[in-house]
Amino acid sequence: MGGAGPARAGEPDASGPHPRHWIDNRVPGLEERGFGSYRLVLKGLDPRLDLGLSVSAFLSAARIYADGKEVWAQGRPGDTAKAESPEWRNALLRIGPQADGELELVVHVSNFADRSGGNIMPIAAGDCLSLAAARERTRLAELFVVGAILAMSLYYLFLHAFRPQDRSSLFFGLLCFVIAARILCYDEFYLLEILPSLSWAWLFRAGYLTFALATLLVAAFIRALFPRLVSRWAFLAVLAVSLSYSAVILVLPPLVPSRLLSAYQACAVLVGLYLVTVLARAVARRERGSVLLSCGFVLFFAAVVFDILVSNGAIVGGFFVTQFGLLAFLFSISLVITKKFAGAFATAEMLTEDLARANRAMKRFVPEEFLSRLGKTSVEQVLLGDHAAQDMTVLFADIGSFTRMSDSMSPEETFQFINEYLARMGPVIRSHGGFVDKYLGDGIMALFPDSPEKAVRCAIDMHRSLARYNSERAAQGREAITIGIGVHSGRLMLGTIGENERMDGTVISGVVNLASRIEGIAKEYSIGCAVSERILLGLDDPNAYHLRFLGKVPVKGTREPVSVFEVYDGDPEPLREAKDKARAPFEKALSSFYGQEYKDAMAGFKSTLELLPDDEASRHYIRIIRKLDLA
Repeated sequence: MGGAGPARAGEPDASGPHPRHWIDNRVPGLEERGFGSYRLVLKGLDPRLDLGLSVSAFLSAARIYADGKEVWAQGRPGDTAKAESPEWRNALLRIGPQADGELELVVHVSNFADRSGGNIMPIAAGDCLSLAAARERTRLAELFVVGAILAMSLYYLFLHAFRPQDRSSLFFGLLCFVIAARILCYDEFYLLEILPSLSWAWLFRAGYLTFALATLLVAAFIRALFPRLVSRWAFLAVLAVSLSYSAVILVLPPLVPSRLLSAYQACAVLVGLYLVTVLARAVARRERGSVLLSCGFVLFFAAVVFDILVSNGAIVGGFFVTQFGLLAFLFSISLVITKKFAGAFATAEMLTEDLARANRAMKRFVPEEFLSRLGKTSVEQVLLGDHAAQDMTVLFADIGSFTRMSDSMSPEETFQFINEYLARMGPVIRSHGGFVDKYLGDGIMALFPDSPEKAVRCAIDMHRSLARYNSERAAQGREAITIGIGVHSGRLMLGTIGENERMDGTVISGVVNLASRIEGIAKEYSIGCAVSERILLGLDDPNAYHLRFLGKVPVKGTREPVSVFEVYDGDPEPLREAKDKARAPFEKALSSFYGQEYKDAMAGFKSTLELLPDDEASRHYIRIIRKLDLA
C-alpha cells in the first residue's frame, strides 16, 4: 500500500516475521526499494497497562497508526522517490490503556533513498514508564561514552599541540572525535538535537563520513606508531580508497554511497586484518607497548566487524558496539601511554638530576654571579658577544715566590699545593659577596659587585685564613707562604669572547689592568694588601683601618699617577704595631721625596727601616734616590 492512510481490509501481498529490514525476511517479492504497509494486532493486553511504543528510525520514511489514528510520522512515505521525504528519528509513543485488551498497529513505510528498507531496530511495546526509563538509561550510557571519548579526543589533541612531533596523538585524537561524532549521528540521533535544522541528507552524509574517516585514521595512527612496519603503498591505498569513498558520500546522492557501503566495509575489514598483522609483527619485535595495543585493537576491530554484520542484517536484533570497542582500545592505549610517561618521567628525573649535576659542575667553571650580570640564568643562554657594563671592584691575589717553590715540587705536589691554597681562599671571597672570575695559576682574580669595602674586608680575611693555613704547613714541616693582594674599582665590561666552538667569559677594562699593577706593587714591596685611592674613597670610615700611603704609581694610558695605600689589618699583630710606629716617619719621608727634598727623604726612609727593618717600600725609595744620585 501507499502512504495515504491506514489499511485494514484485505489479505496482505506478502506475510512473514518482521524483525527489522523488510529485505531480511526473505519473503518473495520484497525488494530493497519500494513501499508497503505492516499490520500488527496485539491481543490479550492488560486493560490497566499504560501502553507505550519505543520506535526506532525506519528506512527511510514511515507513519504509524494505532487503531486507525496516526500517532507518529517520520518524514513522508510515498510510492515514488519523488513523493518520499526521508527522515531519521526515534520516538517514545504513549498509546495509553486499551479497555478491550486489543490494539491494531498499521505502519506505512517507504524506501527509495537507502540500500535497505524497514525499521532499523524492532518496535518495543510495554509499560510506558518502563520503556521511558530503559530509553533514558540507554541515552545516559551513550552520552557518557560520547563524553569520555570526546575528553580523550581533547586530551590527545592537546598532547599533540604540546608535542607536535608525536603524530600518533594527533591521529588518535581525531579518531576519537570521529567515533564520538558517529555515535551522535545514529541510534538516538543526538546530532539533530544539537542541530535541529540539519537535513536528512547531511545527517546521512555525516554518519557515512565517520566510517570512512575512522578507517583512514586507524591506519594513520598505527602507521605513526610503527612507521617501519606499515607499508607506504598499503597506507596510500587506504588513503586513496577512503578519500574516494568520502568524495562519493559528499557529492553523489545518498543512495549511491549506501549501495557502495558493503564494498567499502569489505575494504575496511581487509585494512583491519592488515593492521592486525602489523601489530603481530610489532609484538614479535617486542616493540614498546605493542602487546597492550594489540589486545585493545583486536577488541576494537571485533566491535567494528560486529557492527558491519549488524548493519548488513547478518546479525538480527543486534546493536552497534563500536563505541564500546573503542573504549577498550582507549583503555589499552592509556595503559601504554601511562607506561610510556612513567618511563619518560623516570628518564626526565634522571636527566634533571644529570642536568643539575652538570649545572653545578658548570658553575665551578662559569660563576653564577657572572651569568647574572649578563642577565642569564644558565650557561646555555650565553651567546658569543654577550656583554654588560658594571661598576665593580677587582681583587688580584698572587702567591709570593711561587716559581721557586714549584721548582722543588713534582707536578702532582704542585697541583695539590695550589688546590689546598685556593680551597681556603674561595670560601672567604664568597663570604664577602665576591666571586672568582678566574684562576691564574697560583693567582686569583675576584670581582665584587657591591661596595669596595667588602673587597677590602675580604683581603684582610684572606690573610687571616692564610695565617691558619701556614700554621698547618708549619706543623707538617713545610714552608710558610705569603700572598700579595691588589684592589681597585671602577667601570668595567663583562662579556664573552672567542668563537662559536670555544668561548670564555672575561672582563675588559683599564680597572683590571690597574688592579693587577697594584697587586704587583704589593708583591714588590712584600706587603699583604695594596689598594688604590679610589678604594680608600669608597670606604665608609677609612680611619677604621690600618693604612699607610705608599706613593703614586704611573699608569699606562693616563697622565696622572694613581695613589696607592697599604692596608695591613691582616698582618700579624707585632708587625701591625711596628708599622703603626713607622707610619709617621715613612709618610714624612715620602712627602719629602715628592717635594724633591731627597736628603730629608733618605734620612726618613732610613729611620723607618730602624723601626721596620724588612720594609721593602723604604728600600725601594732608597734605591731610586741612590740610582739617580739625588742625595
